[in-house]
Amino acid sequence: MMLSTIAKRGLALLFAASALTLTACGGGGGGGSAQLRVLNAASDVESIDVDIDDTTTFSAVASDTLSGAYTKIDADSYTIKVRATGSTATLATGTYSLSKSKHYTGVVWGRSGALKFVTLPEDSDTDDIDDGYGKLRVYNATTDAGSLDVYLTQDDTDLADSTATASSVSASSLGSYKDVGVGTYRLRVTSAGDPDDVRLDVSGITINQYEYSTLIITAGTGGVLVNGAVLVQQGDLTLTKNTQARIRVVAGVESRGSVNATLNGSTISTLVSPSVGTYTAVTAGSGTLAVKVNGNTVSSATQTLKPGADYTLITYGTADSTSVKLLSDDNRLPTASTRYRIRLVNAAATTDTLSLSVDYAALVNDVAVGTSSAFVNATVNDDARVDVTTTSGGAYLYTKDEVNLQAYGVYTMFVLGGDTAPTGTLRKDR
Repeated sequence: MMLSTIAKRGLALLFAASALTLTACGGGGGGGSAQLRVLNAASDVESIDVDIDDTTTFSAVASDTLSGAYTKIDADSYTIKVRATGSTATLATGTYSLSKSKHYTGVVWGRSGALKFVTLPEDSDTDDIDDGYGKLRVYNATTDAGSLDVYLTQDDTDLADSTATASSVSASSLGSYKDVGVGTYRLRVTSAGDPDDVRLDVSGITINQYEYSTLIITAGTGGVLVNGAVLVQQGDLTLTKNTQARIRVVAGVESRGSVNATLNGSTISTLVSPSVGTYTAVTAGSGTLAVKVNGNTVSSATQTLKPGADYTLITYGTADSTSVKLLSDDNRLPTASTRYRIRLVNAAATTDTLSLSVDYAALVNDVAVGTSSAFVNATVNDDARVDVTTTSGGAYLYTKDEVNLQAYGVYTMFVLGGDTAPTGTLRKDR
């Protein structure tokens, strides 16, 4: 009996989902061969080697590139290991089944300390695509960005008037194929359910007739913005990298100094000290970052903002002697549901080095003026006491009880000048 189109599509989705699952058993044997290629989509490993049953099969696969033509491999179950090129240390390992007469792209993604390898199946039947359409699915290859919505629209379309092409694609998951009309589109990726929270915005995404494609979403260096790559079934890879960065301004200039920051002449933020601004998306790359205090220019310098990165610009000191520092922000999520991350930023020129404690346990010490501590991972606590003191002791600069430090939370504790005494401000960045 002939299968209906709906039934065939359902079976195709079932096979696609199962191909992503690691398996400890066989199932790919029975003779014949499979075809495998590798994509290096890792966020911080520039070149990788891939071993199949301890034989190096793919060497020096550079970041954001495919390994080249498919490699023929006997259909069977294999132990696959991923290493940084030239290193003996294994960054990811698992057992995978490769079925005869099938094509796969092995995608390496994630951070070097938690790298992942998955096999994307690439043998969907083009007869299942209607005239005038291609098909697109989304693989959310991130652990930091959260659940995402994906929009393909015309360049001038307002997302508020649009329906997502793919909705609520959760971290580490592969969505189903969706019909997309042939054409060239603007791609926007947002957090799930919030079209105002745009994580990627690029134009020129082409959907071809009778073509299956996978949009692979990977994390930017800051942990919030994302990158993309469109992989055509058994075809080429097209990068859709982020062209933006995010920056926020922190005002800690004494005597309630007014701080205005611009990038290439466009205002990022205007604040009265002491205060912490919100993140603003800006064009990445080299540009002039200028700061005025009370209308007078105190800093104008060329800065290079990396695509996909987050930054905090802190100002501190007096109006006549203002210091400006650009901090790189690591807003990646904790890797465990029982943990949160917190750091301390000292933007109060009148203080000594600072210390941060939670429930009287010192987490951070000796943070000098104009610097930030590294992030510290700690156990979630919905009724914490948070204190900031000078390292040399003395009065508390900040103290607060009943603070809810949540699972997967990312926090910055700011100490700012600008008032009669230093002001503490705790911000939840994620």
